[in-house]
Amino acid sequence: MTFLLGAAAVTLVAVLLAAGTWLSFGWLGAWRLNRTPSSRISPEFTFTPWELDVAHETVRFETADGIGLHGWFLPRPDERRAVVAMHGYRGEKSDVLGISSMLWRAGFNVLLFDFRGRGRSDPAPISMGLWELDDLSTALDWISRRIPGGAIGLFGFSMGAAVALMGGADARVRAIVADSAFPSQRAVLEHVAARDVRRALGGWLDGRRFLPGVERWHRRRGKPPFDAIRPIDSLPALAGTPLLFVHGTRDGWIPLELADRLYAAAPEPRERWIVEGAYHCGAYFVDREAYIRRVGGFLARSLDGAP
Repeated sequence: MTFLLGAAAVTLVAVLLAAGTWLSFGWLGAWRLNRTPSSRISPEFTFTPWELDVAHETVRFETADGIGLHGWFLPRPDERRAVVAMHGYRGEKSDVLGISSMLWRAGFNVLLFDFRGRGRSDPAPISMGLWELDDLSTALDWISRRIPGGAIGLFGFSMGAAVALMGGADARVRAIVADSAFPSQRAVLEHVAARDVRRALGGWLDGRRFLPGVERWHRRRGKPPFDAIRPIDSLPALAGTPLLFVHGTRDGWIPLELADRLYAAAPEPRERWIVEGAYHCGAYFVDREAYIRRVGGFLARSLDGAP
């Protein structure tokens, strides 16, 4: 009897320990996913178009749910081609200033802005692309008023690429460049969970087992379910819109096999550029001249031919 009670106690302790570990890892994962984007450098102290000697206007526009978005517009008078550039999940508009300035020099109007809750836009809850669709819609409204009848292309990195794919079925969008895009939020988090737990504990435990706990805490914060953000499901609606997918072979956040899945589901017309040795969102930095030739050339062909 004593032995059985002891065994039961050990089992109970083991179960409680496992449950506590599962909940703790879930809480930690949800905290990492949802912590407020921050930088050691204030958005007010980053480079602006002024340092790059680029013509620009500071703009501000408000979403339907009352969130003020801060942006820069790089104008090309008498030019009808325009590009909306979008940064990644924890980024801000200055992250895409380099490529935006080069697109401006190539002859495009360019609008780049901070998504809600990032940079100098109003503080607001963030998601991994779902709520940010309203931000893109507002940006499209603004650029359409500024350049009536303009040929508009979307250009996004990571989450910005996902937003472009999910929101690109808008009739005003004539081309999309998706750099380091992902097929779904769940697919990314499964990869990251497996990678991080493997690094911390070795290969004996599958980190994806903790993902339901992460989602539990994530939902308690009022965030959308992981399966609500699936750019791959938006691809059929983009048939007829020229698509360019860019991805690096050394992307540690969104591995090439996830990019393969996304590209395989994409409709025509589509193009793909795999950059050898590039990290996540790093293709531009491998060869800046080649990047602007490839991306700028794609946008020029696509937008020049737009009705």
